[in-house]
Amino acid sequence: MMTAAALGAVLVALPGCQLAGALAVLLPAPKKTVKAEYPYMNNEKLCILVNAEMETLFDFPHVQYELSEYISREVEKNVKGATVVSPRTIDELQRRDSRWSMRDPARIGAQFGATKVMVIDLTQYATREADSPHLYRGRVSANIRVYDADYFDHQPTFTASIDTVWPTDSPAGAWGIDDAEVRDATMRQFADELVGRFYDRRVELH
Repeated sequence: MMTAAALGAVLVALPGCQLAGALAVLLPAPKKTVKAEYPYMNNEKLCILVNAEMETLFDFPHVQYELSEYISREVEKNVKGATVVSPRTIDELQRRDSRWSMRDPARIGAQFGATKVMVIDLTQYATREADSPHLYRGRVSANIRVYDADYFDHQPTFTASIDTVWPTDSPAGAWGIDDAEVRDATMRQFADELVGRFYDRRVELH
């Protein structure tokens, strides 16, 4: 293993352009702190409600539960002290009550002891390009609403729109993978982009 002194000697011997390239590889990428857009999720109990059109549910019947699971894991991993009502419990409610989306979100949250409610209205959920069915590209688009469960029939305290596309580094989409892999990667990225609105985080400078 090369010592720090030996590495330094090698770097000093490199021409300017090669030295810059070597440093770019060896040194950690510079980062900046991005402040939370909505820093009021700490120590809260969150109820996640994913709403999807019937067409989406026909193609992906478990999407509400699955997306809730991804988001729940991100919340409990990154938002200080936050907990989440079991996605399985919410899934059972949604299957039992076909009119759940017409109810006041705050009342649903209070029913399960939540203090915050996040409604995710899916506007697009796909794993393939519309004009190239053999080309995989995941997309999850949604409108987000957050409610305070202590105040029934009130307006949301936070709103946002998110449009996640995977893979991000391939404008032509991806080949040689399967539907499950695309869904997993896209939902992970969506959850990361969504939950990142609720806590301060360090991101690489570009």
